[in-house]
Amino acid sequence: MEIEISETDFAELIAEALRLDLKEQDDSYLFDFNQVNVDKELLLSKEELKATIEKLRDYENPEETVISHSKCYETLVREESSFPRMRHRLRDDALAVDDHDNGLKYRLSTPSDEYILFLLLKVSLIASTRAMVMPMPIRRVFDRPGDEEITSIYDVLKRVIPRFLTLRIESDKNRSTAEMVKFSSAFLFQLSYNIDAALVPQRHIEELVRTGRINRIRRVSMDELDPPRRHYIPDLIYHYQLAVGADNPFLEFISYYHVAEHFFEMIFNEDLVLKIKDKMTQPDFSYKRKKDISSLIKNISKSLQIRNETITFSEQEALRLTIENHVNLSDLKTKIDEYDENLCEYYKTTKVEFSNGDMVDLDGTDESIICKKLASRIYKTRNSIVHSKESEKSKYMPFRDDKMLVKEVPLLRFIAEQIIIDSSNIVG
Repeated sequence: MEIEISETDFAELIAEALRLDLKEQDDSYLFDFNQVNVDKELLLSKEELKATIEKLRDYENPEETVISHSKCYETLVREESSFPRMRHRLRDDALAVDDHDNGLKYRLSTPSDEYILFLLLKVSLIASTRAMVMPMPIRRVFDRPGDEEITSIYDVLKRVIPRFLTLRIESDKNRSTAEMVKFSSAFLFQLSYNIDAALVPQRHIEELVRTGRINRIRRVSMDELDPPRRHYIPDLIYHYQLAVGADNPFLEFISYYHVAEHFFEMIFNEDLVLKIKDKMTQPDFSYKRKKDISSLIKNISKSLQIRNETITFSEQEALRLTIENHVNLSDLKTKIDEYDENLCEYYKTTKVEFSNGDMVDLDGTDESIICKKLASRIYKTRNSIVHSKESEKSKYMPFRDDKMLVKEVPLLRFIAEQIIIDSSNIVG
């Protein structure tokens, strides 16, 4: 693997992730925890850091979250469970399984030291390394009862990276990456089948930094938290909380979509009634004239659809109306820019490949066009996720398309949040 940054740069990435002061000494780097209210210092020798970097150079990076060479493969995994327990079990130990027949060793544990450096390097290319660390006081890492004493800066990093483990496979003989991927998939299925824990590959670095980015623009200390000043629609809160608590971009997207969907029928019907009223009160309209009544029926028919002998409405149009009624586009763009300054340009220049979702220019001046494009992008993506038939040209494939779907989640999250707030009532 080609590594272009220096040992000092790596040390600075570690210090940045943990918000620590870094002092370079003759033969080591000193990480001072006093800045985060912990009376402790940890040393990382330059020789040890150099050796770990050299190990990392021996690996290739065939996929975004995979490092491998002919006899070793390490990939990031996450636990998709309502009550994750594997990370807690493996905090200071590892699940190790030997396959003597095939000359393989499987190890599920916190990441290796070289993988930690790999993660820091990859995250630094798209965000601050702070974004990959749990939003928690570092002092808690040192105060956990029953934990082994922390003696290494790598130990600190492994405990503050949220809920992630790696699967490491070592082989007695040379094997291709394709072979290692097959063994990895088989082992993860074996675990899921036998211990009822859904462990899946974490394929995209972008998913590591989402929570950190949100915390950066939202987090306040507990003593700064105000009581609520508004009452919100309970159903919307349930969908929102399900989305926030999910690690899976599929579940996040659908849950945020359900927030907007709550208003579809009501808003669409209200808009249709207004259109009918407007048409019927025009000075040139007469209910006695057959032509005028036929024109009114035709206009109504355009808005409605008949499916299985049931009259329905256009969900995409209802989504557009919901966005127009509840979303301030200027605030939406501001929130997206605060989250990731590159996202608005991405939405402007990039379609959602798996759904053919429209490009949308949030800097545009015509708000009606922006709302129409937003509705189209979101609705097409929703359809690709929900309707994944083999015959569908535009369909979402789990894991494969997550890298693209994860970029759509912030857009829909900020829209859902505005809908929840705009539809609320002030307390009292």
